[in-house]
Amino acid sequence: MNNFMKLFAVFLVFIQVAFSQAIQSNPVSVSVAEQQLCKKTRYQALCISTLNLDPRSRTSDVQEFAWIAVDATTKKVKEMQQYLISVLRKISLREDFERYGTCIEEYGAAIDRFLPAVVADLKAKKYSEAMSEMNEVVSKPGYCEDQFARKSPLTGRNKAVHDIADMTTDIIKAISTN
Repeated sequence: MNNFMKLFAVFLVFIQVAFSQAIQSNPVSVSVAEQQLCKKTRYQALCISTLNLDPRSRTSDVQEFAWIAVDATTKKVKEMQQYLISVLRKISLREDFERYGTCIEEYGAAIDRFLPAVVADLKAKKYSEAMSEMNEVVSKPGYCEDQFARKSPLTGRNKAVHDIADMTTDIIKAISTN
């Protein structure tokens, strides 16, 4: 019996280690709906991580994923504008002030005009209009990049905004065909 108990204890430890490793290798459960939707985007990994960061995705259908993506895009655009404003406060050169000011205006248009239009169009199920408005948001980081002749200090941040907005456009396109 003593050997049986030792063997059983080793077996339990083995099961616990195996279970622990299985949980660590797959910490986030991705639904089939998320996988199918994200495969239709050019940014599959970004799509999955964006949807999984939002607790609503656990109980969402494909239509609701668009709302999650729009909310994430809105958050990223607002963060970028706040960053630009914080940098602008420290600038002394006129040409840099103008460059950053233009970026702030472009991101402001996305926040004040285009993103609210996307929301209204999604509510009305006007998907082609929502995609068109979201494409305007996608273009804003490019306009900002263009302000800097060769070396933009904002390239990484602009790319992040571009990619999430572009992914959101892909999601809206995908739900419009469902």
